[in-house]
Formats: sequence, structure tokens, C-alpha cells
Amino acid sequence: MSVDRDKLEALLKWYKQDVGKHLIAAIIVNREGLVMAALKGESEAEVEEDVIGGVSALVEPVLTRITEEFSSGAFGTGTFDTEEHRIIFCEAGPEAIFVTVLDSIAMVDPIFPYAYLAAEKIARIFDGRTVSPVIPKLILDQNVQNIERKVDKLQKIKVKSGEYAYKLILGGEGGVGKTSMVHRFVENSFQADYKSTIGTSIMKKECDFEGLESKVRFVLWDLAGQAQFKRVRQSYLSNAEAGILVYDVTRKDTFESIENWFNEIKNVSPTISLILVGNKIDLTEDRVISTEVGEELTKKLNLSYIETSAKTGENINDAFKMLALQIIKQYVFTEEV
Repeated sequence: MSVDRDKLEALLKWYKQDVGKHLIAAIIVNREGLVMAALKGESEAEVEEDVIGGVSALVEPVLTRITEEFSSGAFGTGTFDTEEHRIIFCEAGPEAIFVTVLDSIAMVDPIFPYAYLAAEKIARIFDGRTVSPVIPKLILDQNVQNIERKVDKLQKIKVKSGEYAYKLILGGEGGVGKTSMVHRFVENSFQADYKSTIGTSIMKKECDFEGLESKVRFVLWDLAGQAQFKRVRQSYLSNAEAGILVYDVTRKDTFESIENWFNEIKNVSPTISLILVGNKIDLTEDRVISTEVGEELTKKLNLSYIETSAKTGENINDAFKMLALQIIKQYVFTEEV
């Protein structure tokens, strides 16, 4: 079959950037074990040519077994440790398997969500669907370690229970595209003439996680951004477990107000999981807030960051999915195969 290898390689470059120094290699193989794309990492460890050339000596002992498990739809996502390496396998749709090779001292827990997001994008590339190669930077609790190192043991990565429901709020100034994001996510539609939200709007949507045998149901509360609704918002913010802060990359004032929104939400729901979204990236000529400036703010607020376009749909599903992964990561566990 014909696959856009340029997109696969672009995706792996983003993945390498996010995973960092512990990455030895990232490899995309088809069901027959043929390498479709591969990239060496930045680790100082010596990389065998066979790892990139044919996924042979390092992963072959388990790749055949993984392929058989995947073909039956029984595997999904898993990890395998050797004396010198830690390996993450992710099913990437019906056509491919995504293999991440890490050094032996790496923690799998912070890297697993990146591998999962990358595998989903790989599946879309194999299907010929439109997909952005960008893998967002995730802020995760580095102290949480549910995936233990077990040498020569193949483990499935699973999530406790099958379903989670969370109240999700969207905050940000009026006109930044919050309602458009919700409609694109829930209904896969966009209207250029959405009216401003009056008070709040409530919708529901599920995020499925293939291979994890779980789903997250979001009850989305789209809050009005205008100042006159601030007093009303307080009651809607209460007990929110997830949230998306949105600004318009073409309007500096909406970016400058994000810290006020962050503080307002945290004061009411201090334990909420938040991400930051820069919306309307399709308006490239009107853009005034760069990606670098957006990333600096996320470092200050300690939030995950992604840029989207509700108009084109770019990264909209990824934004909600990365938030869901950020929340349910605490429920991840492994099961020996």
C-alpha cells in the first residue's frame, strides 16, 4: 500500500523532540515487520545498525509475538524490558506497529502518552487521513511510576476500569473560538457565524482509547468569556475536573488575559487538570502570538500546550485526547502477557 513516508518521518522528528535524551530509536513497522520509517534518538548509547535497518536483534524476540497479538486485536499497547533497553510497542491501526526503544534508565510512564498519541497519528497517516505531525508537549507528574521495569517480561499497558466521566470547562476571552472548538470536537462541524455563548453551553463527548480498553466521557461546559458573565461563571467552575484555556493567536489581549483565567479557575477548582490552547492558527498572516511565546507561558503556568484551528479541525481531537490522557494516566497499570 502507498503511505506518505514524508509525514511519517516528520512525525518521528516531533516525537524525538518530545521524548528527549532517553530515546535510542523510534521505528514504524508494518504487520510483516518491514520498516516504514525510523529515526535515531539523542542517547549517547551506541545504536546497532540492525535496530534501524531491520528491527532485528533488539526487538525481534518479541516483535513476532506482538504482531500476532495485535493481529487478533488483543494487544494494543505494551512494554518489554531487556538488560540494556526499555521498549514500548503501540498498535497503530490495522496496518502498523510503533516501536520506541529507550535506554535502560528511562521511565516509561512519562513517555507512554507521547507514544500513544504518535501511534494514533501514524494510524491516520496509513489511512490517508489529514493529520498534523505535531505532537504537543505534555506536562506530566514525573513522580508517578505505575509501569515497573521487568526484564524479559512482556507487559500490556492498561487502564483501571473501563469508563471515566469528567466535567470539562473551557475558559478564555469572548471570540477566541471556544464554542467552535467544542462543535468541531463533538460534531466535526464549523460555522463562521457562531453567536457568543450566553452564560454557558453544555455538550457531551466520549474519547475512546483503542488498545487501552477504556474511554473518557467529557461533559463540556463552554463558559461565556465576556466580563459581565464573570459572577455567573463561579458556580459553573465548581467541581470541574478538567479544563482548556483558550486564546486567539491573532489577538494579543486574549493571550494576556490567560493568567487571569488560570487564577480564576484554580481558585474555584484547585485540583483541576488544565491545558493551554492557542487557537486560529489557520490565520497565519494575522498571527501575533508565536509558538515560542505560547510555550513560555505554559512553562510559567506548568501546563501542557497545543495549537489548534477549529476552522480546519487541526489538532482539535488531539487537544481533548491529550487532556484525557493527562487525567487517566494515574490509573495506568501493567499486566504480564
